Amino acid sequence: MVRKLKRAVPITLSLGGIAVLAAACGGGGSTGATKSTTPAKSFAGQSLTVLDGAPTGADAHQMQQYYNDIARLFHKRTGATLHWDYYASPANEVTTVETSTVSGSGPDVISYGTSFVGTLWATGDFAPLSQKDWKVLGGQGSFIKADLFDSGVSPSKSIGVPNETNPFTLVYNTADFKKAGITSPPKTWTQLVNDAKQIQSKVPGVSGLGIDPSDPYDPWKSIYFLNLQMGGKKWVSANAKQVRLDTPTMRQAVNFYFSLYSHFHIVPKQALGWNGAEMGSAFDANKVAMVIIGGYGYKAAAVGTPAQGHVGFALLPTIPYGHSTLPKGAQPIETETTGNYWAIPKYAAKKEQLALAFEKITLSRAIQLDQFKLLGWIPVNHAGVKAVESYSKTAVPFVKAESSALPTSVAPVWSYVETGMETAIGNIASHMATSGGWSSAYADQQLSTAQATAAAHT
Repeated sequence: MVRKLKRAVPITLSLGGIAVLAAACGGGGSTGATKSTTPAKSFAGQSLTVLDGAPTGADAHQMQQYYNDIARLFHKRTGATLHWDYYASPANEVTTVETSTVSGSGPDVISYGTSFVGTLWATGDFAPLSQKDWKVLGGQGSFIKADLFDSGVSPSKSIGVPNETNPFTLVYNTADFKKAGITSPPKTWTQLVNDAKQIQSKVPGVSGLGIDPSDPYDPWKSIYFLNLQMGGKKWVSANAKQVRLDTPTMRQAVNFYFSLYSHFHIVPKQALGWNGAEMGSAFDANKVAMVIIGGYGYKAAAVGTPAQGHVGFALLPTIPYGHSTLPKGAQPIETETTGNYWAIPKYAAKKEQLALAFEKITLSRAIQLDQFKLLGWIPVNHAGVKAVESYSKTAVPFVKAESSALPTSVAPVWSYVETGMETAIGNIASHMATSGGWSSAYADQQLSTAQATAAAHT
């Protein structure tokens, strides 16, 4: 949940907030400082403060251990002391960033989620990393290429360093598949629907699929994937002047998503009101056999539940329902780029070398493996991937998904696009739950509203 909060930060940042940040920092250029490696003894007695999500929820203990492990290794290698500064919500993080950039003091390193980079870049308060900086971190070639998409608004304007990623996969109950006589996970949406129906007929009490249209973060992703797989265009044009939320392909994608309940009847009615946690609980209780927006954390969450020992992961289907191949112009997207990055504000220029030393430590094989073991986060560099795949073969689908991930948009308007789609999908689900059925007219109206609201901010 902490990582979900960080990915959703742009949702809560108002235009007024962006204006305040830009006004406070406008006109500031690159610090021009060279961030290079420095012997540990040079940092002895110094300290570094890093802003990240508070360790809360079901994995609070594991997150705290992760933070402690980094702090110990940081002190061992640099001689300096690491202090963690936490935020408890997206709004809390935005407030901290705004206050810090206006005052010129605050955390020395800030963690941000994908899609927030455009907003941070617009403030002018984060200097691009130089090639020397990247060399300290192992070079850009040491990273999974897709994880660099949200490092900046362009290759020469990268302000963030990836530290972990959370690609999505299909999660399925291997025992239910075996009982239903299904030997492998589906590779197309047609197969997924048919498999779900077969499970429902062979395994009484289990619905074929779980969705979470009422979650504040997840639903837009399913629609985003379906739209591109059906041949639709990205929601924000390359020049950021066009928003495309009410196109014919978008209507088709939304229609199919909800038809999983209304037409194919492979989703239980209560799922219309589910958020991600409730969908996960239903999977753990073996009430649903598959979920389409799942992470590696499902394996740990299943311990002590009927799903323990039966959690399987596979790449999401990419072939639209009724098709045997991708339509013309379609993209085989399996996940969008999703994860977290470290950024160093200009006001922390005097600690840039120590901040880079911190980032280098979080990219070490030891920490990349540690965060996977504790929290199921997927590594961002090749050394980390090798370590994790040697440790657990179940990580392979996630690494494959991330390697072919597609970015959304770095334009500030994306926050309104994402918010608008979440609202539209949630409203459609609520309307279906109360009205008892699907309404194309209502769905179209919701997409038109989301389109108009987002377009007003281009």
